[in-house]
Amino acid sequence: MAKARPGARYWTARRKRAAARLALFVVVLALFSIPAPRYYERRRQRLTHIASLDPHFREEWEADRPWRLPGSCESRLGAVLPLDPTAAAFSLERSRLYGEFASGLEARGLDVFSRAAAASTTQGLGLSDLFDFHPRSGRVTARLHRLDVPVRAVVLPLPAASRAAARIHRTTRRVLGEHFPGYGSKDGLAGHGDSVWYQDPTAYHFSVYHASHHLAEVRVTPEEERLEAAAIAGACASMCPIRAVIERVVVAPSGAVLALWNVAAGTEPSDLRAALRAALPNSPRAQIVKDRAILHTTVARLLRPPLGPMGAVVRDGGAGAARKAAAAMTASLCGTEATLPVAWFVREYDKLALALGGEYEPETMPFACEAGGGRGLE
Repeated sequence: MAKARPGARYWTARRKRAAARLALFVVVLALFSIPAPRYYERRRQRLTHIASLDPHFREEWEADRPWRLPGSCESRLGAVLPLDPTAAAFSLERSRLYGEFASGLEARGLDVFSRAAAASTTQGLGLSDLFDFHPRSGRVTARLHRLDVPVRAVVLPLPAASRAAARIHRTTRRVLGEHFPGYGSKDGLAGHGDSVWYQDPTAYHFSVYHASHHLAEVRVTPEEERLEAAAIAGACASMCPIRAVIERVVVAPSGAVLALWNVAAGTEPSDLRAALRAALPNSPRAQIVKDRAILHTTVARLLRPPLGPMGAVVRDGGAGAARKAAAAMTASLCGTEATLPVAWFVREYDKLALALGGEYEPETMPFACEAGGGRGLE
């Protein structure tokens, strides 16, 4: 008869069950002793932040109207918008302004395609002032107008290598290509011809202030221009980088497709504009950008309305397609964040050079927070 192994009598079924329970207890104890994963901590902080947001935001976003924000956008925005009362007041001002922008399409449709008058698209210029269409292919090219007095503007460039710029460009082409497809040429080749002008993603920018523009030219000597640049650099050095977040995308009656941004942290745009006004006392009183708090990027311009099944322009002139495109782009892009670390003092030698691919010369003005301007990045 084989001998039992030493100690085997101790491993009865009862002892095995007790050992298993002890091992399970040790594992559970170890699990509870491990800190909660960062994901759950971030999620808790996010929900706490949303709950603390000024309720007027939700009133604005949830109002019963066609351009109300999707619930997913509310959640993304509510997680990052500031809680400080002063900063929140400016953010709410922007939200209300953006709601008014969105209402323009409902009230007026796409004026840019109106036959009643030569509609203006931007800065007093119509499509025929800005673009040429090839008579056979329908391809569009920008009409560049050389300026006697270059425009001198302060803009915030969206970093060209940022994920935000790539995402905006990709989404804009996908959505507008679906709702505003290219026309056929005179030879009937479907898909030829341009219905949308897409902005160069390496030149996406936020217009802030003008030292001179083509509607109110301010001539300066080279020395005076150097003094302007020094004054702008000083104003920017007192400001902090801006962390911006897309709130919604709208199509304006002029056909401009605008990404409208709010501010999560950093310098308040109205403070920057006020500082530039003080730094540039000879600048035009009538500014191109009239709203003090707005932060917007033009990402495209509509050139032609979509066609119906029989080849005629749709009855509403494309307003319905524009609404659908704006809603789809908002759902896709809201909550997209980007940090804006610098301003440009840019000279545009062609009219609307940044928008139309003309000649321009930027001079970088970093935000340095030297005077503690704005609320710091979180």
